[in-house]
Amino acid sequence: MKKSLLTAMFATVLAMPVFAEDKPLNPWQHCGIGAMVFPENGAAAAISNILWDLGTTAVSSNISSQESCEGSPKVAAAKFITETYASLEDETAKGQGQHLSAMLDILGCSDSVRTDVISDVQASFADMLSDNSYELKNQQQKAESYYNVVQSATTSCAVI
Repeated sequence: MKKSLLTAMFATVLAMPVFAEDKPLNPWQHCGIGAMVFPENGAAAAISNILWDLGTTAVSSNISSQESCEGSPKVAAAKFITETYASLEDETAKGQGQHLSAMLDILGCSDSVRTDVISDVQASFADMLSDNSYELKNQQQKAESYYNVVQSATTSCAVI
């Protein structure tokens, strides 16, 4: 079981894009201990972060990599998503809720775009849930996948 879980985890991480200056910030790839050890390779950084502590240090990078992540709304959103994933999962299905609103506040989404953003998140999240590998993911992997969905949907918000 552990071996298959690790294999699935590594396959997921290896499928992630390698860091480039024009890529958006992904806390699992660009923050934490992994980013300090592998600054030019997002996949290796994510693997390192997951192996170290399931990525929690990367997401809460206040201590581990202040120079690259401190004060970033994207990191704050990633941390919020990680901490409230179960509520966000439920509220995304409903299309409303205090956690969903708080996440959009963190990302600087104005009232005029929220309906479209939530619709985009719901559609991508439904696709994510329909993937057979979703149930094999741990909570941290699900939160990261959700973060990626949200990041794609919030390009019209203040923080992109």
